[in-house]
Amino acid sequence: MSTPRFGQPLGARETQVLLLVSDGLSYGEAASRLQPKVSENTAKAHMQNAFIKLGARSAAHAVFLACQAGILDGRPRRHGDHAGYEAHRRRGETICDLCRAGERAHRKAMKKTSKQNREAA
Repeated sequence: MSTPRFGQPLGARETQVLLLVSDGLSYGEAASRLQPKVSENTAKAHMQNAFIKLGARSAAHAVFLACQAGILDGRPRRHGDHAGYEAHRRRGETICDLCRAGERAHRKAMKKTSKQNREAA
């Protein structure tokens, strides 16, 4: 395997790890989400390679540079709640199971709040 150099395109794994880290996941969490799963050290190595290729000094800087370069689109990717559900819906994307469950929980909570407000009135 060759040594990564500034300006080289990111590999698929580097991009995947960068995307997961941009969602706020730790290296360990990102590693467990990759298929096939990798170790936390492997995820860190992918991120370090991305730092070199992008010329980044930190994870936040790498995400910023990747957005500027069009590698990441810069849109927030919340999952598992009402906001994530709505983001999928607005973008015309297939809604993930986690966001469907979050939307069900949101509707249930709203229904309960509405019922409590009616009873209090």
